Amino acid sequence: MVDTIRVVVEVVGRGMIREVNVKKGVKVEEVLRMIGLNPVEYVVILGRTLVPEDEVITQGTRLKLVPIVSGG
Repeated sequence: MVDTIRVVVEVVGRGMIREVNVKKGVKVEEVLRMIGLNPVEYVVILGRTLVPEDEVITQGTRLKLVPIVSGG
């Protein structure tokens, strides 16, 4: 039996919150792709720590995504 965990994803400033059930050990990048987001367009915060997109999620948690803004 595969363990699943609940992950809440919040996109800061866009009012978007999604909840997904994923396999334990999934990477942040995979969670973002599951909900239709491109991981390179966001900075990911887990708790109070910035994490890379290859960070492995081992327990239910809340991810905050901050869109990357650029301009010239």
